[in-house]
Amino acid sequence: MARHIVYLHIPSFQIAVARSADSALRNRPVAVAPTHAPRALIRELSIEAVHEGLQPGTPLDIGRLICPGLQVIPPDSSLLQEAHRELQHQISRVAPAWESIRPGSLFLDLTGTTRLFGPPIDTATRISRALNNQQRWPSLIGLAGNKLVSQLAVTTLAKPPQVLAIPPGAEASFLAPLPTLFLPGLHRSHISRLSQRLEDLNLRTLGAIASVSFAHLHAALGDPANLLHEWALGIDSSPVHPPITQPAIERSAHLDPDEVDDRLVLGRLYRLLEQICATLRQQQRVCRRLILTVRYSDHVEQTAQQILPQSTYWEVDLHPILTDLFYR
Repeated sequence: MARHIVYLHIPSFQIAVARSADSALRNRPVAVAPTHAPRALIRELSIEAVHEGLQPGTPLDIGRLICPGLQVIPPDSSLLQEAHRELQHQISRVAPAWESIRPGSLFLDLTGTTRLFGPPIDTATRISRALNNQQRWPSLIGLAGNKLVSQLAVTTLAKPPQVLAIPPGAEASFLAPLPTLFLPGLHRSHISRLSQRLEDLNLRTLGAIASVSFAHLHAALGDPANLLHEWALGIDSSPVHPPITQPAIERSAHLDPDEVDDRLVLGRLYRLLEQICATLRQQQRVCRRLILTVRYSDHVEQTAQQILPQSTYWEVDLHPILTDLFYR
């Protein structure tokens, strides 16, 4: 059976949520940034602010000089999580399986839903229309036969709401002109070295990579060639992972000013872990999977996770796993 995978992305999700509640923010340049930090960096921008020349990671004081009319809202993780739960509730009506990526972004598996809801492209369009009309959350949606191509389809779209479907068999031709840097999932420490190597080999597009035999690509790049070759051809067999049945326990910390001392960062992470373990014991629950997400000041996110060999709620069991995730 042909797979039908949707990647749904609501750009600048916190801004979209804030605009839904406050119409005065609509069609104006808006930024998400700590409002009381002396060296605050902009985390998220509306399309209007981008058109004014701002970028995520710009110091807030510089951003105000570039765009005097900039409206600033503080980060609110609890509001984001609540809105994301509402988003999942909306899509659960039509998608038997979905995978949460980050607040405002999900993969949906519509495989086998045609008899219930009609063609997947119609379902995707209805989802987009409902989110825009009911929640006022304009979305970008890519539909394809796998997660990779549906996600890359979204990267080619401009201002939401928009839907783009890549039909079966058209994956390679769609991907061919895309820059290699569009590929997701490359480890942060490999990006600059691998990008430079691809540049040296004049492999600037996915089509250029696809035209090289795997043997030659592996000889030039080593292990990264395994995924790069498949991705350039539009091949991705990874499944859409449904949400776990138990709700996740999340804790977060914002480092301001920036911190580069691993020892100090780990100390903050350990204190968050102690809070999580205390909550687990209080609720008589155990941890089966530990996920660490780090968001850098340049707006790049990196996530690592580990399934535990044995469920636990003790810090002594989870500390070494957290340390390992941090250094991955």
